[in-house]
Formats: sequence, C-alpha cells, structure tokens
Amino acid sequence: MVQSGTPTIRRATESDIEDIVRVIALAFESDDPIEDYVFPDPEVRARRTPGMLRVLVRHRYLPAEAAIVAEIDGVIVGALLWIPHGFRNTALREAISGPQLLWAMGPAATRRGIEVDAAIAGSAPAEPHNYMVYLGADPTVPRSGIGRALTRWLIAESEAHGRALCGICKDANVGYYQAMDFARLAGTRIGSKGPELNFMLRPAGVTAG
Repeated sequence: MVQSGTPTIRRATESDIEDIVRVIALAFESDDPIEDYVFPDPEVRARRTPGMLRVLVRHRYLPAEAAIVAEIDGVIVGALLWIPHGFRNTALREAISGPQLLWAMGPAATRRGIEVDAAIAGSAPAEPHNYMVYLGADPTVPRSGIGRALTRWLIAESEAHGRALCGICKDANVGYYQAMDFARLAGTRIGSKGPELNFMLRPAGVTAG
C-alpha cells in the first residue's frame, strides 16, 4: 500500500504507460462528464477506456513530451497529460493511431471522442498556451496533494515558455482551479448533445495568489 506523503513529479517515459493508464482510468471511472459521454455504459467504459488511453499516451502525449507522473514511495500515483502549444502529430503517427483508437473505443465512442477533440480545439485561446486534457490521481491513495503538485509543475513549465495554461472541467472542479489563479471564461459544450463544461484559463505572467 502506498503511504501518504509528498509526491515527486517527473516526465513520463514509455515504461510508465501502463501505470498512467491505470491511474487515469481509476480517476475517471465515475463522475466525469466527458467519460460518461464518450462511454455511456459503465461496463463498456471500464473495458474500453484502458485501451483508448494506451493509444493516446503512446502516440499523442509521449511524442509531444506532454506527460508527467507523480510518485510516492517510488509508485506512480498521478498523471497529467496536455497538448503543448503548436504541437502537431506526424502523419505517420496519426495513420497508426487512428485505426488503433477505433479498435480500442468502438465506432460510436470514436465519433464522440472526435467531438471532444473538436471542443478542445474550438475553445483553445489564440495566445500561446498549453491545454490540459487529463489530470488524474489514484483514488486509493490518501489525500496527498497529487493533483495540485502536477498542476503546479505544469504551471511552472508553462510560465517558463511564456504560455497560458487552460483546460475544461466540470462545475465541481471550478473552485479547485480558481485557487491556482485560473479564471472561468466560458462554457464549452461537447458536440450538440454532450455535456457543457467550464473553460478555465490561467494567463501567462499571473502572480500566484
């Protein structure tokens, strides 16, 4: 059992994929509007989410150097995945990952996943930014500031490159991000019938409150 303690943050590597998948799948297993929309059936979600995450981490986030993990006692207990400003995946990786995602998710979930990607792209600000997509902490670990440590790391990384930091979240998480100097700017709907989420932005150069 992992003991409560101060998490250490580092960049993820290929060998971390299965731990990242485990942590994020657990964190998003329930009470997440996007996952509930992409995989409405809980049994299908539990079965298909790991395969989807495995493809995304391997072919989208690791090539972008946009994955970090949190460790306590040498065990990965949290992960953060984001889209760096200006990053474009190679045509080869898109060609490889597309069929793999379709196989992992199924046709209906793949269509809804495309709507999620479109909502992210449509809500992205014009200014240079990093866009947070997945932030998850192992729910079996006592409260240890895992999510906050991961977010603070990415805030520092974004500031070092003069970039804003943004993402979308459910209503219950708005206060969490406001405490780290994010502002809620608008609502963002997934597709035409999906959930409406909150777009949160932390501009570059904000003095920590």
